[in-house]
Amino acid sequence: MTVFGVPALLTLTVVAGATVTPWLLRHASPALARAPRLATALWAGSIAAWVLAVLAIGPLLAWMLSGPTILGGAAAELCQRCLDLTNPFAGPLLHTPIPAPALLAMPALTAAGIAISAIRAARQQRAATRASARAMLVGASRERIHGHAVWRVPDPRPFAIAYPRHTGTVVSDGALAVLTPRELAAVLAHEQAHLTQRHHSIRTVLDALAVPLRWAPVVTAAADAVPHYLEIAADDAARRRTGTTALAGALLKLGEATPCPSPADNAPAVLHAAGPDRIRHLVAPTRAGASTGTASVSVLLLGTIAATSAVVHLPYLHAIINGCT
Repeated sequence: MTVFGVPALLTLTVVAGATVTPWLLRHASPALARAPRLATALWAGSIAAWVLAVLAIGPLLAWMLSGPTILGGAAAELCQRCLDLTNPFAGPLLHTPIPAPALLAMPALTAAGIAISAIRAARQQRAATRASARAMLVGASRERIHGHAVWRVPDPRPFAIAYPRHTGTVVSDGALAVLTPRELAAVLAHEQAHLTQRHHSIRTVLDALAVPLRWAPVVTAAADAVPHYLEIAADDAARRRTGTTALAGALLKLGEATPCPSPADNAPAVLHAAGPDRIRHLVAPTRAGASTGTASVSVLLLGTIAATSAVVHLPYLHAIINGCT
C-alpha cells in the first residue's frame, strides 16, 4: 500500500466506525436479539475498534511527517530510532511545523484523558447506586424465596430490581402479591441472570465511557442498545428455567405499574424486570431474515477497522517490547 493509501484507509475506518457500524448493528437487531450476548460483544467491540482507529492517527502521521526537533541528545536519538524501526514506508517525509514527539504523545494523552474521565464517571455511578440501594432498603428484610436470597421491601407497588452484587435482588410486597409462584420464580431467575452474567459491570463501563465519548455516534448508539440486549439475555436465562408463559405474564403485570420507586430511577446501574417490548420478543420474536446478512457485514467491518488499526499499533508495540533496538 502506498504512503497515501494507509491514511486514506484509516480515515475511512474512523468515519465508518463512528457512523456506519452503529447503523448496521441497529439494522441487524432482529438477528442479534437471538444472540444477545454476542450482540453485546459486537457493540462493545465497535467502541473498542473505533477508539483504536482514532488513537492510530497520531502514530501514523509520525511516520509521514517531519517537524522541528524539540528533544535533545539521547532522547531525540531514541525517538528517531523508534520511528525508523517501525516505519514501513520509504521515501521523503512531508515537512510540517508539528514535531513527531507531539504526534506520538497525542494518542497517549487522549487515552489517558478518556480513562480518567471514565474512571471518575464510574465512581460517581457506584456512589449513586449505593445511595439508591440504601434508600431502597429502608425497612427491608432479608428472605429466601424460590431458592434466591432477596431483599423484601414494604412497598405496595409491584417491582423487582437487580442491584449490583453488594446488594443483589430487591422485590416488593406488591410484586409478591400480584405474581403467581411461577411468575415470581421467573422474575427472580431473570434478576439472578443479571447478577451471574455481570450485567451491572457492563452497564457501568459503557455508561462511564459514554461520558467523555458521548459525541461519537457509535458510543451513543452502544450505550442505548446494550441495556436492551442485557435484558433479553436475562429473559433467555429465565425462560429456560421457568418457561415463556410465566415470564411473559410476570413482565406484563410488572410493566403495567410503576416499575420502581423514585430512589432507583436515578441509579445508573439498576436493572428492572419489566417492559412490554420484551414481551413481544418473548411471544413472537422477529424473524432474522436479511438482518443475518447485515450482522455478518457488521462483523466484517469491525474486523477491517481492527486490522487497519493494528497495522499502525503493532509495529510500535513491537518496537517498545524490543527497546527500539
